[in-house]
This record gives sequence, C-alpha cells and structure tokens, in this order.
Amino acid sequence: MNEQPPIEQLAYSIPNFAKAVDLSETTIRGAIRRSELIPCYPAKMKPIITREDGIRWLRSLRSEP
Repeated sequence: MNEQPPIEQLAYSIPNFAKAVDLSETTIRGAIRRSELIPCYPAKMKPIITREDGIRWLRSLRSEP
C-alpha cells in the first residue's frame, strides 16, 4: 500500500487556531484587534490565520507572564 504523508496544515480558522495554540478565541480576537496577529480574508470568506503568521505571533509573545 502506498501511504501518503499527512499534509501539513497551512492555515486555520480563528476557532481552530485558538485550539491549536491552547488559547481562547477571545485572546486570539484581541490580538487581531491590536494588529498583533493579521488574518487573511480569501475571497471575502471567513478570516484565516496562516501558519507563518501564527508562528510569528507566538514567537513575539513574552516568555514570562
């Protein structure tokens, strides 16, 4: 059997991004309002967070609370 490797997820809806990073949707939407996290709006659809921007945002967070 010729199994394909899993496809790496390239973008997330806001709820799925929140789950992926174990934060609330409120926290994610707050970061979007403050322009810390920039969603994309492909073809006027729901906003998505690209993998690259999500990683960039996570790296920008403080390491101490």
